[in-house]
Amino acid sequence: MAKPKLSIILIVYDMPRQALNTLTSLAVPYQRNISSDDYEIVIVENSSGNNLDPQAVAAAAPNSRYFLRDEPSVSPVHAINFAFEQCRGEMIGLMIDGARMVTPRVLEYVLQAQGICPNALIAVPGYNLGPVEHQLAADYNYSEAKERNLLQQCNWQHNGYRLFDISSIGGANPTGYIDPLLESNCVFASRDCFAKIGYADTQFTYPGGGSLNLHMFRSLGMLPETNYYFVLAGEGSFHQLHGGVTTQPAEDREATLRLFAKQLNKLWGVFSVLKREPILLGAVCSEAQRFLHYSSMQSLVRFDRLDSKQTHHWVDDVTRLESQTGKPT
Repeated sequence: MAKPKLSIILIVYDMPRQALNTLTSLAVPYQRNISSDDYEIVIVENSSGNNLDPQAVAAAAPNSRYFLRDEPSVSPVHAINFAFEQCRGEMIGLMIDGARMVTPRVLEYVLQAQGICPNALIAVPGYNLGPVEHQLAADYNYSEAKERNLLQQCNWQHNGYRLFDISSIGGANPTGYIDPLLESNCVFASRDCFAKIGYADTQFTYPGGGSLNLHMFRSLGMLPETNYYFVLAGEGSFHQLHGGVTTQPAEDREATLRLFAKQLNKLWGVFSVLKREPILLGAVCSEAQRFLHYSSMQSLVRFDRLDSKQTHHWVDDVTRLESQTGKPT
């Protein structure tokens, strides 16, 4: 069997309906202009009382491999590293949250980016299905039942870009995707680059991995090898309601986030978002244009503010260049 060009890691726990939607959105023929032989999907599920049906997995994506694990830890970190061991592609996509559906040309553009630079970093902007961030869902009377109705009405299987019509901006990019992204829940990099950052750091033992995704995204973005940083402007990763650690309406959510931030700051000194200038890649369909407009307007606000302070717009690009050359820029 020929090695695939691309491997996609999908981590799942207690979300079979949402994970099957995600899997369908990753599979051909929903994914356009790509062959199923070009890539594989590595699904790793930590066992719960609500597991995926392996037959349904195989029917949704024949080019997938499904692994069910008994995992005593509340963190997905060990499942992620197990998944990396199974990957056969030279480019790897990581989706820590299996409840995130994607738009139809994500994989086509990832392979284009890989052709431009084998060590490219590619980020897919994140959105929420429904009108608000999901920790606020109960306040807006938004539920899984309403979400199922929205998905049925928009006929997303026929045109995945209709997901933009029923979505709101994600918390990781509240001012859009031209401004610095805090993270990407659908991020791609080379196998070598993931190896250089040590894959998933096993210090992240908090539920859901804590801020592991933020840590990995910035770590990848600061590697000298990732000279090309692409953001897929017309594509998206859409979070489905399922009661995740940081999106459920828990009373102690803010305290949990402070705990996660404390760990990041311990590792980084002071953690900050990745401030690199993105190369926008791909077409922007009519459904996605309102988010492009929003992102452009918000980025102008940031640029004007930094210009007034005579501050560089993309300080991490400067830091990376200085580390490569040994000279101040």
